Amino acid sequence: MEKEPLKVSCRNCHARLDISDLEPYSTFPCPECGVIIRVPERFDRYLLEKVCGTGGMAKIYRALDTKLARRVAVKILDPEYAQGRSFFDSAKIVAKIRHPAVVPVLDCGVYSDRPFLVMKYMDLGDLERHLRQNTLPSLPEIAGAMAFIASGLAAAARENIVHHDVKPSNILLSSSDGVKLGDFDLADIRRPGDIHTPCEEMGSPGYLSPERIYGGGEDQRGDIFSLGVTLYELFSGRLPFGASGEPEELYRRRQEMKFTELYSAAPRVPRKLSDLVTAMMSFRMDLRPEYPEIVERLSEFAGTVVLKSEEASPGTEGATS
Repeated sequence: MEKEPLKVSCRNCHARLDISDLEPYSTFPCPECGVIIRVPERFDRYLLEKVCGTGGMAKIYRALDTKLARRVAVKILDPEYAQGRSFFDSAKIVAKIRHPAVVPVLDCGVYSDRPFLVMKYMDLGDLERHLRQNTLPSLPEIAGAMAFIASGLAAAARENIVHHDVKPSNILLSSSDGVKLGDFDLADIRRPGDIHTPCEEMGSPGYLSPERIYGGGEDQRGDIFSLGVTLYELFSGRLPFGASGEPEELYRRRQEMKFTELYSAAPRVPRKLSDLVTAMMSFRMDLRPEYPEIVERLSEFAGTVVLKSEEASPGTEGATS
């Protein structure tokens, strides 16, 4: 069967152009007005426009959903990982979470033997990029955003879902929808106290809880630890325990709690909020605060009222990678 021609419209003059014979991701000038156009790749009902993220097992593309005429993010698994953990496990996990602080999965499937997930496109990128580029919002705005993320993690915890990879690069911004937590690739279902089941992968060393370093597993209190490290980094620009070293050294730093208190590393952060972050990073799991307290204290500093997870309506869209 002959393949359907691939046509696009120039964003400037709206001329309709047949690009079927052009190389995907190459560029060419519009013959009508001269504006440079990038050639997309056809992928099922989606037109892949450019790579906007690369992970350990997949690439994420900015894409156009041709049926619904909307911008989306399409995550495509690299072929060599097709025999590992089901690529769709994370989609099933996200679907259990009913909260607007989580990037929703809109579609999933297999096209040309390539498993893929389709997610909401977060056009302003992730917090790690903004941290590197010194374009983070104000400290109160960060606190409000992270209170919202904490409320999303609380909703996940009520479903016994642990993210296992909370860090700035997995917290995404959108000009229309604010902040959301993405990339549930390492997430799994586990009951409180289940810290002995090893995680699929270790994750990023700088954000790992001590129990995960020691035994390979963690429950929802591990996410609270990682969220505390993330807060420390966003407020101060540095990681409290560093990111390099052997596992034994990473574990010892957490056990000894040797780091500069946040109120000293970031003088604009009040002592009360600094104490909260320190408590979230406690070596002992039972000393870490629970999500309601975290949301309340961050909201106080932000001066905002954050939607709590139990207030999210059943019809709210909810669920990176």
